[in-house]
Amino acid sequence: MPEYIRALVYVLFISVPVLYVAKRIAEPLLDEAEFRLWRNCWLAATCVTFISNSFFDFAAGLALISIYIHRNSKQPLLLYVILMFVAPCVPIGVGIPGVFNRIIDLDPPRLLAIFILLPLAIKLWREQENRGLRGPDFLVIAYFGFITVLSLRLNDINSILRVVPGYFLDILLPYFVFSRSLRSALDINRVLLAFVVAALPLAAVGFFEIWRNWRVYYVVILEWDFVLITSYLFRDGLLRAATTSVESIAFGFLCMTGGGCLLALRTRRHWDLWRYVALGILVVGLLSSVSRGPWLGLALCAAVLLLTNLRTSLKLLAAAFPGVVILAFLRPSFIDRFTNLLPFIGSADRGSETYRAMLVENSLIVIERYPLFGSETFLTEPEMLRMIQGQGIVDVVNTYLQIALHHGLIGLLLFVVFFGLLAAKLGGLFLASKSDLVSYQGFFALMIAVLFTIATTSSATIIPYIYWAFSGLAAAVIARGPMVEWEAVPKVKARMRSIGVGLAPSLVRPTADPGKMRVIDPR
Repeated sequence: MPEYIRALVYVLFISVPVLYVAKRIAEPLLDEAEFRLWRNCWLAATCVTFISNSFFDFAAGLALISIYIHRNSKQPLLLYVILMFVAPCVPIGVGIPGVFNRIIDLDPPRLLAIFILLPLAIKLWREQENRGLRGPDFLVIAYFGFITVLSLRLNDINSILRVVPGYFLDILLPYFVFSRSLRSALDINRVLLAFVVAALPLAAVGFFEIWRNWRVYYVVILEWDFVLITSYLFRDGLLRAATTSVESIAFGFLCMTGGGCLLALRTRRHWDLWRYVALGILVVGLLSSVSRGPWLGLALCAAVLLLTNLRTSLKLLAAAFPGVVILAFLRPSFIDRFTNLLPFIGSADRGSETYRAMLVENSLIVIERYPLFGSETFLTEPEMLRMIQGQGIVDVVNTYLQIALHHGLIGLLLFVVFFGLLAAKLGGLFLASKSDLVSYQGFFALMIAVLFTIATTSSATIIPYIYWAFSGLAAAVIARGPMVEWEAVPKVKARMRSIGVGLAPSLVRPTADPGKMRVIDPR
């Protein structure tokens, strides 16, 4: 059996029962037909991922699935989230042979942005109410405009054409569609649910990867003729799972986001066994990444949630106390190994902490040299060349440093103020509203976790796609405010007939027999 078929069989075998858990969680928010569409599209896209001989075969298959989604889904935006992580997030250069060898780098999230988000954005733009600018909009447009202007220093039209459309697909497009599409508490919670459903099967596959010491999706990357600098990464003898995220810390970021979304999810049903099972799967996937930044991120998210609800915190602490005492008394071997992996406490991979400290020190020197606008060639500076690792690269494991080095302190200021404003407004909503329809404290906690975790990693693979989509989601929550309703009431525009007064033609239903009267269904 070919390896790609064997890998596909394992992924499907692991995913099917996990998707059943997802279905049980989704029942209060989705009807069965809509979840069946989610599940079938995910399974179809996974099959296309493994049987495609090239990235372009995968793109063609994903385009057909996207057409089917637009025709059959009530909310195609949610399928964008479901499929965002379905295939390895590696950039493949696309160009016009003989004209431009490389116009743009495409990966699965960017393909979905073109196939799903772009048609939705055009439809939303036609509605006048979606064109007005709100507070956070000015900041995200300013950030996009600033980094677009900085791209002109590349002095190469081919490079500019490659970079600027990428900024649009990664930043403006998802922000606009998410911030304008979600108009009710039901829509907002469905997006959280979509993130949970998208992360669950991959979390289970991540556990399989660390258990079998086998990166299942690596065979797909080979088929797409993409070369990874490091295909397998270990820490303390453990393979760091990555699944479709390609990098283990990005996979941990995905599981952390999925866990935070599950904690923030609000339905008309209280927490039950299936939610605890789902949270357990996501935590196992997070641990499988062996990435300490996302570990701390989810712990911070949970801590913020507990601090905002002291009564629940005391109940959980009382319930967990016997288990903690038993573990402390028995002291199983895995506790010592887990403790050894913790940052600042354990001794595993101390070189990573040393490298991060040196990175900050050397980066600050380069930032002082190019303070306002950064530099396109910051990696060639002597201080950065000292940071070259064994793989032959400089790993800027801090998104804030990465932005400051590349786009200067002005770019960093715009980025931080934008996300800081979203976090502040979410915190204000939590303090001002006690609505049970949307978990404002959950959104605030997840935003804090995201902003903390990106300080421990660069914006690589799926990470920026997650936080830019989440920024649009947060903007939609803020726009709805404390007066949010569970379902949006459609606006009905009455029309007058040109001659006389009566029902608009669209409200009149023809009868089969003109001699009989029909009662118009009021529904």
